[in-house]
Amino acid sequence: MPSRSSPLAALLVVVIVTAGCLGGPAPGTDPTADGRPTASPTPTASPTPPDRTPTYTPPGTEYASEQPDASHQITVGNEWNRSVTVRVTVVREATNKTVHEGTYDVAAGGEQAVYDTADANPDGIERFTVEATALNTTESVTIQTSKCYGNVYVEITTDGELYPYYAIC
Repeated sequence: MPSRSSPLAALLVVVIVTAGCLGGPAPGTDPTADGRPTASPTPTASPTPPDRTPTYTPPGTEYASEQPDASHQITVGNEWNRSVTVRVTVVREATNKTVHEGTYDVAAGGEQAVYDTADANPDGIERFTVEATALNTTESVTIQTSKCYGNVYVEITTDGELYPYYAIC
């Protein structure tokens, strides 16, 4: 009959072998130290306390999206290999009024400026929706009269697709 001391002896060996792996060093000991006490790092203050966030923005440093720019030109271009008729409608969202509506025959490879949002005399930063219809398709984009927005291009691509777009910062 096997002795009960064998499993207990094996358990004791496992505990002894893994003793250093089961936790950190005993309180007051440091296995890497040479017996001398070590100093703990002293916390230092952060350079900018969180409650001292600057709230003043000097003049001329506003973001481009916060600076009005009334003039955004709308241009129709045709990269396709045949002439296309494009209808352009511009709606000023502040008044929900159509400020421009026109139909343009654009030759293959041609381009023409059709409207500028400055003609509507926007009051600061306003939104304008530019809707274009050509080749049985209607697409639209919405821009704002801020320095962050670029001009609007209504393009007929080389594949004959209607593609209105604009740049933004």
